[in-house]
Amino acid sequence: MVRARLANQRRGTFGEWGLLVLLGVASLLLFTPRLYGVDEIKYFAPLRSVYFDGDIHYENEYAYFIERDPVAHAGLVALRDQVTSTGRRLNDGPIGSALLWAPFYVAADGFVVVARWLGSDVPRDGFSWPYVWAVSFGSLFWGTIGLFLTYRLCREYADSNSSTAALIGIWFATPVVFYLYITPPMAHANSLFAVSLFLFIWIHTRDERQLWEWGILGASAGLMVLVRELNWLMLLAPVVDELGEAWDAYRVAGVDSALDSRGLFATWWNRFKSRAGGYAVAAVPMLLLVTLQLVVYRMLHGTFGPPPFIVDKFESLPIHAGEVLFSGFHGLFSWSPITLIGVLGLLALSARSGRVALALAVVFVVQVMIIGSYDTWWGGASFGARRFINCMPIFAIGLASLLTGLRSRAYRVAVGGIVVLILWNFGLAVQYSTGLIPRDQPVAMSTIVRNQFLEVPPRLAGIAWRFITDRSSFYHTRS
Repeated sequence: MVRARLANQRRGTFGEWGLLVLLGVASLLLFTPRLYGVDEIKYFAPLRSVYFDGDIHYENEYAYFIERDPVAHAGLVALRDQVTSTGRRLNDGPIGSALLWAPFYVAADGFVVVARWLGSDVPRDGFSWPYVWAVSFGSLFWGTIGLFLTYRLCREYADSNSSTAALIGIWFATPVVFYLYITPPMAHANSLFAVSLFLFIWIHTRDERQLWEWGILGASAGLMVLVRELNWLMLLAPVVDELGEAWDAYRVAGVDSALDSRGLFATWWNRFKSRAGGYAVAAVPMLLLVTLQLVVYRMLHGTFGPPPFIVDKFESLPIHAGEVLFSGFHGLFSWSPITLIGVLGLLALSARSGRVALALAVVFVVQVMIIGSYDTWWGGASFGARRFINCMPIFAIGLASLLTGLRSRAYRVAVGGIVVLILWNFGLAVQYSTGLIPRDQPVAMSTIVRNQFLEVPPRLAGIAWRFITDRSSFYHTRS
């Protein structure tokens, strides 16, 4: 294995995991448990409704948040007031996050029961602060596990220090840090976990996969789709890998014998037949989990699939692909340049595993095309290109592979560059949080760059103090 040849290179003084664990603990200072945005509430509503009401009627959940803050939650009014063809309220948020939060939510309810028995007046309503903390911590827990799984993925193709540096860069120089700590009830931290788990199982079982491993691979695939539908694109990775292996087998066979025009298909078909049992075992849990979401959609709005207004937002061509990558309006590469380095690093990965590099590159390119076809390609009032958080393991693997190939001096320069990009990302967070740039309006990159050097530095002390003493002022509506 590639990892075995890299096992003793560039080992850090803290050991394999020391620095990452230390950063994870220190970063808890950023943790902001809250349930505030409209999208967050859409992910939360199924959990609260099923657990407390025993149904999937979300009218009372929407009404609760609208009553608390009619301005911030104005987007919920249409969802509360519009009755679907099945007599329920619309919710286009997948249920995967609710499933991942469920253990923490049940534990929070147990805490509330005990607290009330001891005399506390904390409401047992599914909305009070213990429940908000539960789902927020749930996302933090799963997202952190996803980061550690990403590190293990990097270690397959890179040495320890390079993997650590790459992960820290992806952790703190991209929107991951924002959606892991500042806005945890979104689905993105859970998506990072689910995708990392799927890729981890796929890569670790590529050479030889037992039937039970096929089952786990299928279950992880179903989970990641259940968390965010866009994650189905990750299924392209093993498909490309399988086709690539069939192609390699065809080429090897062609050296010793003449193959007719049907040889490639025959080679693939023979490989498919030998693995058909594994494919079937993987398909069962995946389809069961996906069917669960389809049934919920059917109960909510009468169709097996996303609401029609979601489908209607797609164009026939990816006309916004360039903007998705380079726009000042939450462009992936412009807001998070480290992701561009990660993509380029897939070239370095190709020297170690060409098929894995190709598979991951195909996933990324197709996702750019899909998001580029969406009429809200910028992702709403998001911090950066949040829809690409599921691709962070891809960027981390590419970056780690690139760092591993550098000589000592170049490596140190590269690590210094990662630190600069982390500072860049935190400057963006200051701009975003304080209104220096609009959250849901286009902004020129020249404005962003100017603010980074002229507007952010003199505000840092005040912003830090405000974050410590009045953190809610960054997002609560003021009357």
